[in-house]
Amino acid sequence: MTTGPLQLLADFTGISHAALTVGVRLLVALILFAIIAAVLRLLTRRGAISRSFGRLVKWLCGLALLWGAQWSLPDAVAGSGEKAFSLAALVVFWMIARHSVDLVFLKISPVRGDGKPVRHILQDLTKFLILAVLIGWGLRDILNVQLGPLLTSSAILTAVIGLSMQDTIGSLFSGLLLQMEKPFAEGDWIRVGDVEGKVTEVTWRYTKVITLDANAVLLPNNVVAKERLVNYDRPASHLRQIVSVPAPVDAPPVAVKSAILTALRRAEGVLRDPAPAARLQEIQPDRIVYIAVYYIAAFNGRLAAADAVLAAIWYQFMEHGIVIPAPTRQIVMTERAERKLPPPEQLTALAEVKLLAGMSETDLHMLMRASVTRTFSPGQTVMAQGETGTTMNIILSGLVGVFVGGREVAQLAAGQIFGEMALLTGEPRAADVRALEPTACLVVDREGFRMVLTRHPVVVDRVKAIFEARAEANHKFSQPDATTEAMTLFARFRNLFL
Repeated sequence: MTTGPLQLLADFTGISHAALTVGVRLLVALILFAIIAAVLRLLTRRGAISRSFGRLVKWLCGLALLWGAQWSLPDAVAGSGEKAFSLAALVVFWMIARHSVDLVFLKISPVRGDGKPVRHILQDLTKFLILAVLIGWGLRDILNVQLGPLLTSSAILTAVIGLSMQDTIGSLFSGLLLQMEKPFAEGDWIRVGDVEGKVTEVTWRYTKVITLDANAVLLPNNVVAKERLVNYDRPASHLRQIVSVPAPVDAPPVAVKSAILTALRRAEGVLRDPAPAARLQEIQPDRIVYIAVYYIAAFNGRLAAADAVLAAIWYQFMEHGIVIPAPTRQIVMTERAERKLPPPEQLTALAEVKLLAGMSETDLHMLMRASVTRTFSPGQTVMAQGETGTTMNIILSGLVGVFVGGREVAQLAAGQIFGEMALLTGEPRAADVRALEPTACLVVDREGFRMVLTRHPVVVDRVKAIFEARAEANHKFSQPDATTEAMTLFARFRNLFL
């Protein structure tokens, strides 16, 4: 019998010749596998191939080396090493299947913002099913364990395991439903129960959310499926925000809403479209509560936008002399002061307005109390072309210029009005108006003008005359068109006021 190196080593160590032959083949295959892995890692670092593709090729080469080592065994020792090679092949098959699934889902799934691939529930479920099949294959072919009798004789054990894992199984099926319905995606801002945050990962068991406090919250999928879910990024990414603003009872609503709107237009982070709005919400015994309605671009910018809005409102209130009421009540015992009357020249200018002709001094006082008086310095813009508004201005003193396209087309003095078309019909401002000298204007909103219409119905006919003059100026040579426009404007006026 020929004595080779393996036989001498077997005699010396006491290990069988067949076992040493199998071990040597496996060692050689392992060394070649390590060399191939090093080469593929170098190609991956240089960017020649992707990491997932490199791993898949590595294990395919490993399977080829394993089969080559097994086929090269002598017939005399092939049977003794069959189980060892089968176990190694089982492990290699699992690695190949695992990286194949990762590569497939990497191609069809997006990449997260941090560059890492998205983990998909179906991806994990596919791996689990493949692993279960390989384990069953190994138990049957390597250990000679028959799975059929084992599964049918363990009904009680199966019931115990099912009851103990019902939450896990519920999370699995809930995760599958979330993947099919897709109520949110990674990167969306959501609220589940009392948890708000950005979705960063969805697995078969949980949904990972990063809150505004930079805390990671793991929400079981069955909890996500049961709780009330709000997605702040769907159907549109912009969000509506509402801030309550208290104001004193004696401040006219037109003044408060004008200050709030100015603040909303200036606040950083507030979208111009959809346009912000100011609304009177509630009248309380010691204050009037308004709401500032505005829109922001993204959920994570709401705190910064609220800070900018509230700060801008505070400064606007200070500029207009509006005092934010204190949260506590104060009882002050004083003699009732006489109501401060407006200057006579302002009443005179108000009485000269053709639209308000015939109103008594008492009604003029009431209109001034329901409106707000604003003063402007020379060169200051009173009204901008294209902006929307629901107020008109009555000049009490001073002089303003009307500009269209940067060119002055008219000058208006005390007793004249401007901006009335926006108040009466809601159409945008048609021109820029700037103060030419120190000017005081009475700003009248729709509610204040509605009070005038209620007490003096004759004003309706004057409004109709304004529309006819406006239409005639726009259509000097087309009388039918002028009549149609006047009727259209008057119909819009009736919808707003009558």
